Amino acid sequence: MEAVKTVLITGASRGIGRQLALDCARYGLAVAINYCKNEAPAREVEAEILAMGGQATLVHADVSVETDVTAMVASVIARFGRIDCLVNNAGVGEIVDLQTITTAHFERTLRVNLTSAFMVSQAVIPHMITSGGGRLIFLSSLAARTGGIVSAAYAASKAGEEGLMHYYATYLMRHKITANAIAPALITSDMTEGLALPPLDTLPLGRLGEAREVWPAVRMILDTEYLTGQTIHLNAGRYMT
Repeated sequence: MEAVKTVLITGASRGIGRQLALDCARYGLAVAINYCKNEAPAREVEAEILAMGGQATLVHADVSVETDVTAMVASVIARFGRIDCLVNNAGVGEIVDLQTITTAHFERTLRVNLTSAFMVSQAVIPHMITSGGGRLIFLSSLAARTGGIVSAAYAASKAGEEGLMHYYATYLMRHKITANAIAPALITSDMTEGLALPPLDTLPLGRLGEAREVWPAVRMILDTEYLTGQTIHLNAGRYMT
């Protein structure tokens, strides 16, 4: 019998990460649920997956700390024996304007949003090569294209993730590892609660996006090895390519 494939989702205790953990479980993947501070919500995600008959494990790690990343990946491999898909979802988005932003804030944001994606990917890729392929998915943002409304650091970190994705896509094709990004516009979550949002009647659909609407893009990535090096834009027409 073919082994159940495994996905590691960073920052999976809330928001898009939480929803994707549940969606991946329904798809048939074993899910490694990474969390840093929100243990109780992460346990709720695990319980939901187990209740539906799926496989899940919790992995505590601060993905901006390299030793935590190494231990996290080792833990997932020990539990499931493989990592077939990595969703780099963990991130921070503190609102800071140009007049008050500091170098410390900028560097911290890049470390959590961008450097973490590099470190986790680097730790996972050797296992994907050994198992014959895999999927790297980066949760980017419309801010990578437009600058957004969060901060200069946030926009830079998301643009950087897409550059990293392009590099991996180029050099990992021969190992049957694809790399793609998904760039939503504003998705209803705790991150959007403190933002100065545009009036809903100015948005193409008259509403923000919902976390559940990210899954179809993830599934498309999972289902084909012919899609790589791309950013999938989920924004209801706010940005068109």
